[in-house]
Amino acid sequence: MKMYYDLGSQIDMEGLEKLHFKICLGIAKSKKFISTRLIPHYEMSNQFREAVDFKNSEAYRIGKVAEDNNSLLTDEESEEYNKLSYNEKRYVMELYCKGYCDGYFVPITFTKSKPELKFATFYEDQCTPSVNIQHFPELMEWISNKTPFIHIGRVMFFNTTHYLHSDMHYDRRDDWNDGRHHFIWFNPFKMKKFFLVDGYEKIYIDSKAIFFDMGFIHGADPTPFSTYSLRIDGQLSEEFCNANDILWKKR
Repeated sequence: MKMYYDLGSQIDMEGLEKLHFKICLGIAKSKKFISTRLIPHYEMSNQFREAVDFKNSEAYRIGKVAEDNNSLLTDEESEEYNKLSYNEKRYVMELYCKGYCDGYFVPITFTKSKPELKFATFYEDQCTPSVNIQHFPELMEWISNKTPFIHIGRVMFFNTTHYLHSDMHYDRRDDWNDGRHHFIWFNPFKMKKFFLVDGYEKIYIDSKAIFFDMGFIHGADPTPFSTYSLRIDGQLSEEFCNANDILWKKR
């Protein structure tokens, strides 16, 4: 698999861009989940090499924020911490353990609480509509009619706060890419300064839509305004994959 595939010219990006105001309205009305980074904050201190080394030393997915943060607390503190909601835990990390929130995410469809599959986000029967889906009827119509997905799993917005580094992370480093699991990450106005990390080099992605290797560390540089990006997980059509030299396998 290549580092990334530029798909922006082959998808109806104009149609997605026309939904910009509707998307902003939908995000404003939606239930949001705070995204909190792990410490130490190498990126904010411009310690890029240290940040890469830290991420590469992790033997787990970055997403396990709540469990890892428990190691920063005493047993007594952990007992109280574990009574909190998802968002409340992240506020504690921000205030008590010098964490910070780089933004939030808005699920449209999301994995069930106890997914049976290792790659649940890519499967329709392992995902369920979020309460937020009611705010995005035009977006869901666009996804159904204007994207090359034959199966759709998780759909989610990632929102990054202005002047903050987005969490630099990798998603998974296993055998996820066997041709059955695809996604497209959309940055419709290229406002998010997204990059992949090759060694210690940032590879900036100047595209409105990409499929990339999640085994590479990735993140986004700060911008003077808040941004959103959209990710759709599922499986792309065989025809689309063949045309773009993307691995495809029948489920």
